[in-house]
Amino acid sequence: MIRFRRPVFITSTLGSSIVFAAAAASAGAQEADSGGISNSPIVGKLESCLSITEDAERLACFDREVGALVGASNEGEVTVVETEEIAEARKKLFGYNVPDVGIFAAQSEEAKEDSNRLTSTVTKVRKVSSKEWHFWIEEGNAKWRIKTNSIRFRAPKVGDTVEFKPATMGTYWIRVNGRKGVRGNRIG
Repeated sequence: MIRFRRPVFITSTLGSSIVFAAAAASAGAQEADSGGISNSPIVGKLESCLSITEDAERLACFDREVGALVGASNEGEVTVVETEEIAEARKKLFGYNVPDVGIFAAQSEEAKEDSNRLTSTVTKVRKVSSKEWHFWIEEGNAKWRIKTNSIRFRAPKVGDTVEFKPATMGTYWIRVNGRKGVRGNRIG
C-alpha cells in the first residue's frame, strides 16, 4: 500500500485536476488507496502499475509512467502544486468569489471552515470620506473598503490585526483589533 506523507496537487492544462501523493512506495506495494485520486489519464496509467504483481514488470511500468509524468511536467502540460501553495493562493484570493472546485476545493470540513475566515495585518490605510475607509492587507496586497455610519467606529491603522468572516450579499464582517465588526468588501 502506498503511504501518503504530504499531498500534492497536480493540475493539467487539459483542465482536470487530481490529487496525487508525492510519497515513497514500499518495495512490495501492490495497491493504493484511490479515494483521493481523480480520473486523470496520466495518473490513471501510473495507478495501473500498482496492479502488476511481477516486481520487474511493475518497476518498468512505474519507470515508464513516471517518465511520462516528468516529461509532461517539463513541457508545461502538468503542474505540480503543493497544498501549502494552494492555501497561500486561497488567502491571496480571499474576498473574491472563487469556486470550491478543482485545486481550490477544501479537502475537509475543517479546511472549508478555515477558508471562510481570514486574519491578517493592515499594511496601508486611506480615508476616502467621513464614513468610508480603504485599507490594504498583507495577503496579496488586497484592498478592502469599510463604509459605516457608526460614530463608535475607529478606523484601522497600519499594523492592526483584521479578521474577516463572510456576511451576506458578497460582504464580510471585518473586525479590527477584536472590536465590534463592521461590514465591508474587497475592492481590489
